[in-house]
Amino acid sequence: MSICDDIKKRYIRLSKGQRKVAQFVIDNPNVVATQIASEVGRLADVSESTVIRFCYAMDLSGFSDLQDKVKGYLIEKGGTIEAKKAVAKNKIRKQIGVEIVKQDIAGISKTFNALKEHDVEEVVQLLHQSKRIHFLGFRHSEPAAFWMFSNLKMLRDQVYFIPHEADKIAQQLAFMDEDSLLFVISLNDDYEDLATTVEIAKRKNVKIVAIRDKELSSIKDPANPVLIVPSAKEGGATCTIAIFSLLHILVETMVMLNPEKYKGYDDKGNTKKKQINLTAMS
Repeated sequence: MSICDDIKKRYIRLSKGQRKVAQFVIDNPNVVATQIASEVGRLADVSESTVIRFCYAMDLSGFSDLQDKVKGYLIEKGGTIEAKKAVAKNKIRKQIGVEIVKQDIAGISKTFNALKEHDVEEVVQLLHQSKRIHFLGFRHSEPAAFWMFSNLKMLRDQVYFIPHEADKIAQQLAFMDEDSLLFVISLNDDYEDLATTVEIAKRKNVKIVAIRDKELSSIKDPANPVLIVPSAKEGGATCTIAIFSLLHILVETMVMLNPEKYKGYDDKGNTKKKQINLTAMS
């Protein structure tokens, strides 16, 4: 029998003041479960001693015993209003989380379905074979370029990051030659800056890789290869997830070409990670 049912059963035998407490407990169990005896008495318009006497009349050891009974009752009934709200919020969060994950997966799938396997293989070979690699991210793409730079910096020598500043770009372009690879990520409205950078690098016989949301169609001799990220057009976190997933694949696949060459991998290549089959993902 719940505490409220027990109160109703004994109600007629309670004093006038105790009945006020009894009715308050029935009507406001969440308050009784969270407040002290004096506050319950104030809210029920009785003294604290009346609250305590009510507890004894219910054959309870005291107010804490009443609270325990009320808390048990609330748990059986689904909790306090606050708890119910928390459950509802958690349910909403879970639903939102599921939708976000679905969006991320869709963005990643969309990206990989648009990739040309031979382009990915060419990029991996360039990352593996180039003597020097320079990473450049235009505007909002800069964090992705820095992530790629940081990971390769731990694996091999002569890896450089180019801050998105005109003078810094010019300085590193001057340093590049036919043994260099310029790895550009540009997903926003920076086409003119990208075109100029690519043109200068091409004249120096620099090998160029670009990650874009569309082809560099207006450049006569564009970066080759260009890896397209379709979800970039949609922007937001989904695009970011797709970009980093693509970069992760490039790094891991590069390492698998020759594991013993890269720092952080033993001479047996014990990363235990299989090379990703792009064909199987499409």
